[in-house]
Amino acid sequence: MARRGRGTMEDAVVETQTEPSFEEFAAEDVDVPDDETEEVATETEAKDDKAAKTPAKSKGELPEGVVTPVGLAHELNKRGLGGVDDEGKPKVIPPQMVYSYKKTAPASDPFPIKVVEDSLGKKRDVVDIEEGVAWWERKNERVATRKANATKKAEAKAAKPVDAVAEVEDTEPATEVE
Repeated sequence: MARRGRGTMEDAVVETQTEPSFEEFAAEDVDVPDDETEEVATETEAKDDKAAKTPAKSKGELPEGVVTPVGLAHELNKRGLGGVDDEGKPKVIPPQMVYSYKKTAPASDPFPIKVVEDSLGKKRDVVDIEEGVAWWERKNERVATRKANATKKAEAKAAKPVDAVAEVEDTEPATEVE
């Protein structure tokens, strides 16, 4: 129930606005100078504006034979060193994986990262392509060895309880002494 005098339709003032008619806007009221011409930018001016808007390169060219960790990931993918999934398709090595291995590589075989200056004089982490590929292949061998050892250990553990049960059945039951 609405309260009297507060927000009811009875109190609402309805104002109607009418659209102005076309006659009100006569062409004589509009001032257009006769000498107004359109300016069209030429293609060279447009290119200059675009070049002015783009920032300068933040990364320079790297020396020959070295790539960034992202570049190493691309090179490993080109060479098919990512392995094969269950369906037989080649796995893609994302750049994040290379950065992860860079940080967590074992002390016995550290990731072959170097710091060099690019053409702009900025220091950048790089990897020699062949050293990086060789390191990756050694890493794949380590992983395969670790998986094989884990499989052997799991098989030995699975076989051990069966043998232990057989040994228990062969022994005589223990008797309690009072």
